[in-house]
Amino acid sequence: MNFTCMQRRYTAVLLFSFSCSYLPAQDLDSLLNLNAFTQESDLQKILNKNVTVSSQKLSSRETPGILSIITAEEIQNSGARDMIDVLRLVPGFDVMQDLQFVMGIGLRGSWANEGKVLVMLDGQPFNDLLYQSVAVGNRFPIDAVERIEIIRGPGSAIYGGSAEYGVINIITKAAESLDGVIVYGTGGFHADAVGRANAGVMAAQKSDIFSWDLSAFKGSGIVSDAKHHTDPIQNSYNGNSDYTDQDLSNVSQADPININLGLKYKGVSFRAMYDAFETSDPSVNVSFKSLFTDLRYTWQVSDKLKLTPQIKFMQQRPWTYGPKENRSPDFEVQATRIYSQVDGQYEASRKASINFGAIYFSDHGDYETVLNTFTGDRSLTLSNYAFYAQALFKHRLANATIGFRYEKNNRYGGAFVPRLALTKKIENFHFKVLYSQAFRAPSLQNINIALGGKIKPEKSDVFELELGYQFTPEMLLAINAFSISTRNLMIYGSQGEDETFEEWYENSQKSGSKGIEFVYTIRQKVWYANLTYSFSQAIKNNSVEVYNVSQTIKQYVGFPSHKVTLNTNFSLTSRLTINPTFIYASTRYAYTTVDDEGNAISTALDPYILTNAFLNYKNILPGLTGGIGVYDILNERPATPQAYNGGYAPIPGRSREYVVKLSYQINFTK
Repeated sequence: MNFTCMQRRYTAVLLFSFSCSYLPAQDLDSLLNLNAFTQESDLQKILNKNVTVSSQKLSSRETPGILSIITAEEIQNSGARDMIDVLRLVPGFDVMQDLQFVMGIGLRGSWANEGKVLVMLDGQPFNDLLYQSVAVGNRFPIDAVERIEIIRGPGSAIYGGSAEYGVINIITKAAESLDGVIVYGTGGFHADAVGRANAGVMAAQKSDIFSWDLSAFKGSGIVSDAKHHTDPIQNSYNGNSDYTDQDLSNVSQADPININLGLKYKGVSFRAMYDAFETSDPSVNVSFKSLFTDLRYTWQVSDKLKLTPQIKFMQQRPWTYGPKENRSPDFEVQATRIYSQVDGQYEASRKASINFGAIYFSDHGDYETVLNTFTGDRSLTLSNYAFYAQALFKHRLANATIGFRYEKNNRYGGAFVPRLALTKKIENFHFKVLYSQAFRAPSLQNINIALGGKIKPEKSDVFELELGYQFTPEMLLAINAFSISTRNLMIYGSQGEDETFEEWYENSQKSGSKGIEFVYTIRQKVWYANLTYSFSQAIKNNSVEVYNVSQTIKQYVGFPSHKVTLNTNFSLTSRLTINPTFIYASTRYAYTTVDDEGNAISTALDPYILTNAFLNYKNILPGLTGGIGVYDILNERPATPQAYNGGYAPIPGRSREYVVKLSYQINFTK
């Protein structure tokens, strides 16, 4: 089927789905005459909720960032299997392949996995200390989530050198809202393979003086169930038979473990977490293991001043990898971080406040097992200090946010980034005008194998504009435009094989993207719909060669220019809901094969539409909720390409997956 026919078919499906969801709405003239200040609707409750990724007390429509908030209700109704399913419904986000079938995050048309998106779970940063990357997939306990808050834009001024393009803050029910016990489980089944088997338990008890929470999550899964996978690029580069005619359901894995404990007594809070994730391609096993501890005290010095001193300790073994046949690693590093911070919030008046702080942290890496060709230090320590401040001034015309961060490292020097935002909600209308500089701090491995021993921080200039209008208490339209220009990109390079293999990091001159994002939300008592459209385009004069494809200069490898999502939910009864979702992505380009000289060449990947449906039944028995659903109903199986020319062909997509979920909750009596 040619591109035009496929595009017509996908467009017709989307238009039909959207028109069906829109039928009960009123015509535009009627909507414009309605007042959006009646009793708070379900949509308004979400929009008016202060979010923790915002440093100031502002609702999502006025906070100085482009936000997406995903609630526990939306996750449960959609039957999301993992974070990939959630992120695919968020404007601008996509998930790509890194190395060894490790899945990473792309944002607004650019590869963002190495330190450009900060990912936190209950306040603990999941970016690894070696590369600042985050492996996603069947990793996070998605059924334990209370809320996911996402900044689709820079967060470096507050969050530092791991938040250049965005922030994802995952908050669990146990840590946030649970006062009882929940047991949950998920099974996913393909025609000839088990896609996943995950289970967890949460318990928590809350009071004004003392609170505790404890949760455990364990699972097993696969990356793909393709039966006859052959990677011509790997075969050409390495001559490895492991990448020829493989059943990926037997040779790939995605197995998570997470144990999470939180304690809080008056102003003192403590959290400890252990996380382990193992994944693999046909030849190599990769594991990520982390231990987090976090102690903080919230001191209300006066009615106007609050100080929060904090100490964190992180110990990781990230990116431990080696051949499957002997389970002995070729590469293993123990990385630790000791982190101290004092955060302050001063409310000068009802209309003026400031958030400020100072940070000192030390990263240390012990390279316990490395390849014979490794040229870096076997032990490396980085020392960092930072200062930040962000002031909010509220005025009847606009809220002005002015901030900065300065961070200095003993190896790469300093980085200064300012931030300026004007936001306001005026009756039903809101606007945001945002400018930020953001940076990506070099991490242990970036510095240890830097070409010539020198590497600079990345620096981005980001402009954003959002306009939104709430037609009724149940209906909101928001449109934003963005421009991202990044210089001094830290890019990985390698050459040679076996004994002649060399690898390094170096700075490349320029990359970035620009585009628009559209969000239309309507929430009625018995149904809701969320329609999004994302467009992104590569900037001119991109200097990162591994991001380019021969077919076009307007797209980077692996990313579609256009993405449309539609997430709908209908209450069939007071306890039974059905949740159809649709995700459309336009043509992508990926390195899929090699030429006669053995060089990787790019080809076009057809547009796809993912059609999913989930049926959710609440309180089958008191406290018991169950659901069944189908993912990729049309069996499109979109491939997952590598987000750069890095030696891997796309991973074949999963086939149609049947999902079963159960959860049982007991609430403690007051």
